[in-house]
Amino acid sequence: MPLAVSLLFATALFAQKPKEAPTQVPMGGFAKSIDVTVTNLDVVVTDSKGKRVTGLKKEDFEVIEDGLQQLVTNFFAVDGGKLTFVGDEPVPTPAPAVASVPAPVAVAPIPLPKTRIVIFVDNLHLTPFNRNRVLKNVQDWVRQSVGGDVEAMVVTFDRALKVRRKFTNDARDVADVLRQIEDISAMGLTQVSERKDLIQSIDDAQSMSQAEPRVRQYALSMVNDLQFTFDAMKTTINQLAGVEGRKIMLHVSEGLPQSPGAEMFQYLQDKFQQGGATLASFEFDKTSGYIGIVQAANAAGVTLYTFDASGLSVDSTMSAENRTSAARINNFLERNNLQSMLTLIAEETGGQAVLNRNDLTLSLNEVTQDFTSYYSLGYRSLRSGSDRPHKVDVKVKRKGLTARARRSYVEKSPETRVIESVTSALYFARDDNPLAVGIEVGQPVPADRQNYLVPFKIRVPYSRITTYPEGTRVRGRLLFYFIVVDASGKESDLATQAAPVELTARQFEAAQRGDFIYDVKMLMIPGSQKLSLAVRDEITNTVSYLQKSIFVSALPPSEAPAKK
Repeated sequence: MPLAVSLLFATALFAQKPKEAPTQVPMGGFAKSIDVTVTNLDVVVTDSKGKRVTGLKKEDFEVIEDGLQQLVTNFFAVDGGKLTFVGDEPVPTPAPAVASVPAPVAVAPIPLPKTRIVIFVDNLHLTPFNRNRVLKNVQDWVRQSVGGDVEAMVVTFDRALKVRRKFTNDARDVADVLRQIEDISAMGLTQVSERKDLIQSIDDAQSMSQAEPRVRQYALSMVNDLQFTFDAMKTTINQLAGVEGRKIMLHVSEGLPQSPGAEMFQYLQDKFQQGGATLASFEFDKTSGYIGIVQAANAAGVTLYTFDASGLSVDSTMSAENRTSAARINNFLERNNLQSMLTLIAEETGGQAVLNRNDLTLSLNEVTQDFTSYYSLGYRSLRSGSDRPHKVDVKVKRKGLTARARRSYVEKSPETRVIESVTSALYFARDDNPLAVGIEVGQPVPADRQNYLVPFKIRVPYSRITTYPEGTRVRGRLLFYFIVVDASGKESDLATQAAPVELTARQFEAAQRGDFIYDVKMLMIPGSQKLSLAVRDEITNTVSYLQKSIFVSALPPSEAPAKK
């Protein structure tokens, strides 16, 4: 049964708390402000030997956005997982304690952004042996790198996206989940078998016209699998869009083809010594799909690290079963076809592609260095709020040094940022409530044979709502965002409601001791649901996020299980 969530009825009410001593509330003035946002870029700097470079300052960097140099206004440096520089000042290190001198008052360290790592195991493009070899490396790395403010999440994909472990800083738990994945079937062997059968079919064919339909069918099947992979990667990335902190995705596969079946079209042409077959492969080029992943990742602030688990492989046509083949697979073409897009999506998002390596220990340690030794650059610019993409280039002024950062980002409107965050909160809880919003769930009542009406009462203290004077009245506006996911993972459509706040001067004074109440009813199916709610003050763009678990029982109230 599909998830049904509809916003049916909403009213705003005024609720006054018990009277307190009256206070004079100034009306104040209201001025429209220009939306100025800070764009932040995480930058890794290396020397000619690939070693991380520390000790740089704000003036050592140059940021170019859409061809125009930007003034860096916000800056901090991280080395070894600790802040070493904020703005123009170094972060002082605590002096060692001396027995004869009283210990100084401890100063709380400035918190670093959390690092969240998604380990994406692409079982559709992996064979068991290579996958398990790589996962053993990843398990060892997780035990060393995950913990504290570094969290990891594990997902697998085999035409279905499965979250094996949500974000946790329990390194042992994550490593155990990765070990369990070694027992799950990987679908790469099916592709190996299909390719072997196709080669035999081409060898047995009497003409190109007889063999080409089989090659085309093979390529179309790969295109279908690749599209599923694109969708799974984008889904994972988009769910991270509203999550704060540094976000990293480790994608493990044995390569993703730029043009599915390209090496088989080339094999076909070499076999029959006729042109045209390789031209046919261009219609299957999927570069645009990879660019879509780059755009999604840069819009969500996710850095991609791609790992080719095939490692240092040999020419597959040299195996005993292929010695009688009439032609040979172009190994260079095949390798480039599988690896070029891994390089593209990694470099465009500020990450790295790890290719042609059997032992990934050093490469994984470099990932750790990337999120423990880096620079954060921020610059301010006027925003149109049109969700526009921008090209960005970061350079180091010192010779011989290279800066690595994402090469584009999407300028997001306040509306887009809230929508992304309220959706992400369905999966990754967000505790951020500056408006002191409260929510109460009422008793569900049947709406029809399949659906129930669930009432909600949302409270926002008037003292937290920003208003402005307009004549003899005071006005403001709240926006409410609702989205629900059911136990099977099906999301509802996002529902948005606007609630104007309008009071007289006398009411405004009394309202400071009361709540703005918003009543809403949602149409839901029976079962477990999770509601994600955002409340946005439109004047200041202050946003509160709340999540609420709900169980809609199909039993009459007297028969429903008691709430614990």
